[in-house]
Amino acid sequence: MPNAARNRAPFATIAVALLSLAFAVLPLVNSLEFDREAVIAGQAWRLWTGHLVHFSLQQLFLDIGAVILVGTVAENEIGSRFTALALLIGMPVLSAGLLLLVPDLVQYRGASGMAMLLAFIGGTALWYRLPEFRAILAILVAVLATKATLDAVGLASVTSGLPSGIKVAWHAHVLGAGIGWAYARVMLKERM
Repeated sequence: MPNAARNRAPFATIAVALLSLAFAVLPLVNSLEFDREAVIAGQAWRLWTGHLVHFSLQQLFLDIGAVILVGTVAENEIGSRFTALALLIGMPVLSAGLLLLVPDLVQYRGASGMAMLLAFIGGTALWYRLPEFRAILAILVAVLATKATLDAVGLASVTSGLPSGIKVAWHAHVLGAGIGWAYARVMLKERM
């Protein structure tokens, strides 16, 4: 990626953070969350907005903090336009994946799937641009895989910021990682 993309404000990341904060104060959360039945009934906007609403303020701040951190790296690597495109495409693709692959998931709220998407975009770009950091990136992937595994077996939910009775949708993390990696590979292949 040319240096022009680096050292600019992460506009797409900031937009996601601001939308999530705005939705947190509006009484619209239930009409914006990913709700399986509502999506099947045709409420397509939920494929995007489910990633911008949260179950709690703690979840919101954890997710937005992660999005800002990894989104800034992604935008530095591929630019704001391609990051915004990744988010606009990635949100409904991730939601469709949840709809098709996790039939028992009735509702979903949170930006953690998008954080994983952004992390894998930025990480994949760094993998190719800075080979000397591959060991560190591999360790980070191992940590994220361990976290997803612990979430899948129900052992890491304490750190999620979710209210009692709401389980971590670890599937969104795995799907987000895969979508982010695939998007970065396509983007990087076109630029090489």
